[in-house]
Amino acid sequence: MYKLLGYWFALATLTVFLGLNPTAATAQTSDEEDNSHDGFMEASFAFAAFDSRFVDAPHHFGGVLNLRFNYQWKGFFIEDKGLRGLGLPGMGYNFYSDPTWSFDMYISEVHTSIGVDDSDTINDEQNGLVGINPRKIDNRLGLRATHYIDETSALRVLIAPFSDLEHHDTHVALWYGKTWQYFNANFYTTFSAQYDSSKTLNYYYGVSNSEASDKFPVYQAGSGITLGAEFGISYPLATDWVLESSIKFTRLPSSVYNSPLVDPKIESIAHISIVYVLF
Repeated sequence: MYKLLGYWFALATLTVFLGLNPTAATAQTSDEEDNSHDGFMEASFAFAAFDSRFVDAPHHFGGVLNLRFNYQWKGFFIEDKGLRGLGLPGMGYNFYSDPTWSFDMYISEVHTSIGVDDSDTINDEQNGLVGINPRKIDNRLGLRATHYIDETSALRVLIAPFSDLEHHDTHVALWYGKTWQYFNANFYTTFSAQYDSSKTLNYYYGVSNSEASDKFPVYQAGSGITLGAEFGISYPLATDWVLESSIKFTRLPSSVYNSPLVDPKIESIAHISIVYVLF
């Protein structure tokens, strides 16, 4: 993580300079540079059904607490919009923005840890992986670009070559999101594609000689693309209260289909939740 923060400091210094350069960021007005700040925070309680990608993971159905937030100040921002987010939670610096394009330097967790005590899991989903070597979190720093196609749809690209792990190559991700309204109900859909190299996928889904067993035979994973699709709906119940529901599917790369660490090939989660808008 310290290595990544070193990259962040160097690139943030450069992007702050570019953001203050009137030639490089003509769309930012002086008022925005001096006074731009905004944000929200929401708390939700959901009943969720979750079918994990990991082998021997129990099927989960139960309550999940979630906190979603977004805050920005003079170009710097931190965001975690939960399942509704167009992309991954993280933090960064926006150095250019106009009505149709936005460019950020962005830090985000693109792969969660596996087989460690502090893994962020649901209902002990990694219990079936006992015996494999731990895999660390992959935090990435890169360039994020967002194109606002119209008032209801957007396309977002993340190119993240910098990682605090040795087992990595450039991570590339693409998201497309669209919203529409019918009476008081708001609908949204998101499609995503994320590319990782064989070095990255083998680190997370391969099995080395040192950890191989009868349950986990040696396996070499190749490069591949993870695909995702999500559909959701929200309905305002009262001031500051919202009812939400969504379903999301994640299809793993074909290069890890036969990994002894995963089963099934498609991960899914569905939920219905009550959301309270804190501010």
